[in-house]
Amino acid sequence: MSEGTRFCWRCDEPITAGQKFTTAAKVSISAGGYVIRIHEKCPKAPSYVRRTTR
Repeated sequence: MSEGTRFCWRCDEPITAGQKFTTAAKVSISAGGYVIRIHEKCPKAPSYVRRTTR
């Protein structure tokens, strides 16, 4: 069974052959599963930045 195209969870861009990525979490739901992958050098910064007052 083919896994298909892998996508970065952060920027939603495909992870092509040769690009390095990290596996952030593996979620096993029922018989299926879900793996969160993120580019090591993701072109997009996280959308949420926590800022605290000093």
